[in-house]
Amino acid sequence: MAVTHPRSPAGTSRGAGTSTGPGTGSGTGSAAGRHLAELLARPGPYRDRWLRQVVRATHEPVNQAAVARVLAHWLWLNGDAAASELLPRALRDRVSRALGGHLLSADTLRLFTAAFTMDEEDETALWALLDETSP
Repeated sequence: MAVTHPRSPAGTSRGAGTSTGPGTGSGTGSAAGRHLAELLARPGPYRDRWLRQVVRATHEPVNQAAVARVLAHWLWLNGDAAASELLPRALRDRVSRALGGHLLSADTLRLFTAAFTMDEEDETALWALLDETSP
């Protein structure tokens, strides 16, 4: 089954995660953000990817600084960001908002699914949760 969400930043604005929808509470992609955090915390390839980037251990189930480094590395490799030691730090707030269920936009979800090479099933589930926040 093909994933039917926009994969590129030039795609449509479907699932922007900023409008309130039924059953979502804040309407900010909170359910998708919580599910994303669960996927990254589970033993497996996503967790293994950010674990390799841990510099300083934390008590949190997902090390947000390590996740930010994974995202920054993907952006650097794909030419979407200039090489800068500051990029992971700049992404930490975005990671925190997404994984904390406070704000997950379509662009941020695209970045996570690409950087962590998420499988189709996980990606489809995340987009379905994010789309629940669409009007």
